[in-house]
Amino acid sequence: MAIEEQTTVIRRGSAEGKSAAPDLDPSSSDDYEQARQRHVRALAERLPAEVERVTWPLERLHALRDARLRALVRTAKARSPWHARRLRHIDPETLRGDDLAAIPPMTKADVMANWDEIVTDRRLTLAVAEAHLARVAEHGPAYLLDEYHVVSSGGSSGRRGVFVWDFEGWLQAAVTSARRAAWLGQRRPISGPQRSAYLGAERAIHIGTAMTRTLARPPGSSFTFPVTLPLAEIVAGLNACQPTTLSGYPSVMHVLALEARAGRLRIAPQAITTGGEPLPPDTRQLVAATFCAAINEGYVCSEAWVMAVSYPGTTGLYLNEDSAVYEFLDAAGHPMPPGETAARFLVTNVINQALPLLRYELNDEVTLLDGPNPGPWTGRRIAPVGGRLDDLFVYADGVVAHPHVFRSALGSVPAIAAYQVRQTARGAAIAVEAVGAADLEPVRQEVAAALARLGLAAPEVVVERVDRIERTAVGGKVRRFLPLASQQGLV
Repeated sequence: MAIEEQTTVIRRGSAEGKSAAPDLDPSSSDDYEQARQRHVRALAERLPAEVERVTWPLERLHALRDARLRALVRTAKARSPWHARRLRHIDPETLRGDDLAAIPPMTKADVMANWDEIVTDRRLTLAVAEAHLARVAEHGPAYLLDEYHVVSSGGSSGRRGVFVWDFEGWLQAAVTSARRAAWLGQRRPISGPQRSAYLGAERAIHIGTAMTRTLARPPGSSFTFPVTLPLAEIVAGLNACQPTTLSGYPSVMHVLALEARAGRLRIAPQAITTGGEPLPPDTRQLVAATFCAAINEGYVCSEAWVMAVSYPGTTGLYLNEDSAVYEFLDAAGHPMPPGETAARFLVTNVINQALPLLRYELNDEVTLLDGPNPGPWTGRRIAPVGGRLDDLFVYADGVVAHPHVFRSALGSVPAIAAYQVRQTARGAAIAVEAVGAADLEPVRQEVAAALARLGLAAPEVVVERVDRIERTAVGGKVRRFLPLASQQGLV
């Protein structure tokens, strides 16, 4: 069955906020419910007017994007010491999304090394954010200072990042991700009582789970199943709740389709959404054929939330053109034409002013599609995002471990900067790059306990600190998860 999380709220600190330490005392789940209802009400009020934007002309979407960009740069120059130095030569009043080359790119390493100077609220520090994440990991979702959401991500490179969203940015992110589903709902209404099921991370330190909990429907209509649960429990829970909409990681959807074909999973979702991992063609075909439902594929990340979504039954993903600036560059930083995979993909999130990300580099293989837009939505399209799918670990006795079994433990330790998990016959060997002192024994114990809960007898887990994690010969990237089958001839 779905896990019901207890929640806490971090109360607002000093109104001026320059020097007062924030109050980190956890509050009750009732307080979190009251806080999230502000977002729920605001989403309900704003969404109807936003639905039509999925068919706005590209020029109109970019005009809105550029207005938001100028507001972001004004705030960054005025309230972020780090950005003030980088943007001192930039005039926000004339800035456009097509004219960002004069701004230096930034990376996740830049964010983590300069966090306290990048944020635009001086009450926020990385130490405060980390303490908040630790409370969320233990007690459930909460607002920081009564207005912010903090999330953690390992990213495609396995390097840890911490990102904070302000109230308005979190709201607009929710609106941007909901409006395409609302547009489809007006034309393809779901029959019967609506019940949604989300299969993702257990802890609300991950953006998908945090957003899902923020926007959860009334009890009895919204269900969350951590992918770290034993598969039999997930199947039983889904059979019990009978969701009309199903969303989660492609790797989990693949396994659920196999369970349905074996007769153990008996559900009939009318809409399916995937995200958080690449969606391989064979998984798309298997899931669509098994459940007789078209799939919406989302391209999401902690830094910008939903950047692109596919139209049901198609493979190209439509960019959300008003919420971010997207740059497709070659290795030297020059724009690349449509149809070629970008060597560098930069994103400027224009809807979140708490932690300004201007020309932020994502470690993904992204290709802007060429040719006419088939409609009905507007905006440019990208090909399904490349890179390797986070492989499941399948053990000889039939136990299946999703990567979040390891992510949840590794992503909650601030000192762990990067990691790589190799499957072994009876468990896992984990290499970590750490900053400063790091007690790795609790991580080993947590992973071992999680594998045991999944049914792996006497799991053997080793966590070792290394100076540098080996990168692939082709592409120079870190493979975070290495199933046994992939460890032969790794390139």
